[in-house]
Amino acid sequence: MQKKKKNKVLLICGSPRKGNTEFLLNKVKDGVEKSGGEAELILLREKHIQHCDGNDYCVEHKKCNLIDEMQEIYPKLIDANAIVFGTPNYFNNVSGLMKDFIDRTNPLWSSQALEGKKAALVIVGGHSLPSIDKCEECFLEYLRIKKMVHVGSIKVMADKPEESEGKDEEIQQAIELGEKLGKKEKE
Repeated sequence: MQKKKKNKVLLICGSPRKGNTEFLLNKVKDGVEKSGGEAELILLREKHIQHCDGNDYCVEHKKCNLIDEMQEIYPKLIDANAIVFGTPNYFNNVSGLMKDFIDRTNPLWSSQALEGKKAALVIVGGHSLPSIDKCEECFLEYLRIKKMVHVGSIKVMADKPEESEGKDEEIQQAIELGEKLGKKEKE
């Protein structure tokens, strides 16, 4: 009898500091693991990822010409069943770390490696829900371009680094999203 493979969920944290985004992604991770899935959290602030140089090498060759830690992340993105993107809201958009990461996934667009993968969003902002909604719209456009399947968003109003830790409803939503992503679909 073959052993069932676990769902692999990759979580990408685009926050430049340890705080709300990372906290909530860890709650999603807890939910994934609770439901029997496998989860890995990547903190972009700990990675050396260069800016895209825009030379379109990836369009022709289906890989990036820049050599940095993004090369270690590409196979993980391809291997994942689902990807959770987390970012603080910066001026109605994703953080600079997340934007560099998004730009560097262009080789995966060229090769269509992310097409059909489940994707979820965790967005944290301290000013207003409409501002967070605009950040979500930017992310949804990215998912549309990559032809990924959006399965949920968690949007949290929090400004100070540990403010989300007191938001029980949002914490529960994060855990439930993780459980949903971690469960193996019926075959």
